[in-house]
Amino acid sequence: MARRTRDTKLPLLLALCALGCGAATESDDGLHPVILNDLTYAPCDASQRVGQFTVELGDGYTAVQGRALSGVVPANVRKVEAEEGQCRLLLGRTLFCEPACGASQTCGEDGACIPYPTAQNLGTVRVMGLKADLSMSPNSARFYSNGATTLPHPGFDAGADISLVTSGADLPSFTLQGQGVAALEVPEEAITLERGQPVTVSWTPSTASEAARLHVVVDLAHHGGIAASVECDDLEDTGRFDIPASLLSKLLDEGVAGFPKLTLSRRSADSTDTSAGCVELLVLSQVEREVLIPGLVSCSTDADCPAGKTCRTDLTCQ
Repeated sequence: MARRTRDTKLPLLLALCALGCGAATESDDGLHPVILNDLTYAPCDASQRVGQFTVELGDGYTAVQGRALSGVVPANVRKVEAEEGQCRLLLGRTLFCEPACGASQTCGEDGACIPYPTAQNLGTVRVMGLKADLSMSPNSARFYSNGATTLPHPGFDAGADISLVTSGADLPSFTLQGQGVAALEVPEEAITLERGQPVTVSWTPSTASEAARLHVVVDLAHHGGIAASVECDDLEDTGRFDIPASLLSKLLDEGVAGFPKLTLSRRSADSTDTSAGCVELLVLSQVEREVLIPGLVSCSTDADCPAGKTCRTDLTCQ
């Protein structure tokens, strides 16, 4: 998937605007112009992602949070085991280093230990285009969130132009753009998954945000510690999508655990390259639904299980 990159230097941006790229405004400090363009859907590739900020329209709240690291954590990059259409089966990788890595290290791609990437100070992070402009400073862990600053809810209008601007510190300043999305409406009932059958995901479509796409994640074994999922991305907001049966069957083969789930999100996605790697901004509304698998009984305690069965550490009854 092609990803748009951007240089946030003032002269270049003003030159682009002079060529008709879009309307330009300036943030209150006068240093960072905000370009209001037609957005493309451009999340980071996982192999390059070092940071992510989210502006989430939750159930009764709007929240902003995120951070950027000094590099990619190799273990977080999963391999594509199978692919069909816009969907992929992703599996966790086992990286081996000998001798074992120390507490401040992690195993790298070539089998050698590397310093574990650390959170970066981005300076002040401002988010504009919300119903109340937001300015965030990092906490002691260099994590950014609206924290004690309560945002109006909904915190943005569907279709609104949203910009995130950093003042720069450990990483040079950069700008990311987003677009307000409509709240996602999904049927309440659980989703049944059976081997050899596709799963149909449905929702109420919206045309309020031209930049928005749908993203689906099916995770059957989170509580079993199995890093496997089927993910479908860049889906049109039509109100319906069929997840391929072949990939779901392969996912079942990787194992299941208690409380499998499907997560559906409507989101805009923008990204830019920094000296550390790719950082993205997601403006999203997401919904989780329980996945029912014939023969699987999820549990939190033995009382949740049928008579004579106990609740295992993976939260399934046996």
